[in-house]
Amino acid sequence: MAALDDAPLGLIGLLILLALLSAVELGYRGHIGLRRLRGEQGPGKGSPDHLLSAVLGLLALLLGFTFSLALNRYETRRELVVQEANAIGTTWLRARLLEEPARTEMSRLLRVYADARIGWSDHEVRATDMALTARLQQQLWAVAGSAIRADSSPQLSRAVMDAMNESFDLAAARLAARSAHIPGRVLQVLLLYAALSMVMLGYILAANGRHHRIATSLLLMLLSLALTIILDIDRPRSGAIQVSQQPLLDLRQSMR
Repeated sequence: MAALDDAPLGLIGLLILLALLSAVELGYRGHIGLRRLRGEQGPGKGSPDHLLSAVLGLLALLLGFTFSLALNRYETRRELVVQEANAIGTTWLRARLLEEPARTEMSRLLRVYADARIGWSDHEVRATDMALTARLQQQLWAVAGSAIRADSSPQLSRAVMDAMNESFDLAAARLAARSAHIPGRVLQVLLLYAALSMVMLGYILAANGRHHRIATSLLLMLLSLALTIILDIDRPRSGAIQVSQQPLLDLRQSMR
């Protein structure tokens, strides 16, 4: 499933649609071939439509379950953006109460750090981006340590360090959340079940003696679209559905 992370979503959706169309055609021609082997003429006397309803119902359940997994991860990433913006903003406000020169140096580094976090959010994770974040965190921690040793109000300095430590933890949490995906086995089972369901659909259509090409094609397009959306949400770095970074942008604007 790792290949799905690099392929264009449009191409993946088209391949899924073609695979489902092929599965329906396989089921349809398979039933016709069985009838010819048995020497039967025309459609069968009865078809197990109730089995098809059960299979499609379970497919809908699996789709809903997988979509819920992807959406939960999306919501987690969105909440972490808000939490990190709040933590950096709290650090900024508390740093403004420090004595000089710690106040000026801390404010400058926090602006640079906010810019670095916005840049990290807008691009794919690269080693240089994380190295910049780690370097700025070390510089901020060093300035905060100097403020604690020199400041006459150690409680304020510790409050700054607590807020700053929370923002660092949230940066690590966002990295972990961005790396989290729907388990590959879940996607494999979902795609396999969808293909087998379409084989059964083709078999039932052949048993009824009608292909219903337009209705079947529309159903397969909707199913392919649903699967593509699930894959899109599960792409935190390159998908079309991205988490808004507006909380960080608003924070950076307030730091001016």
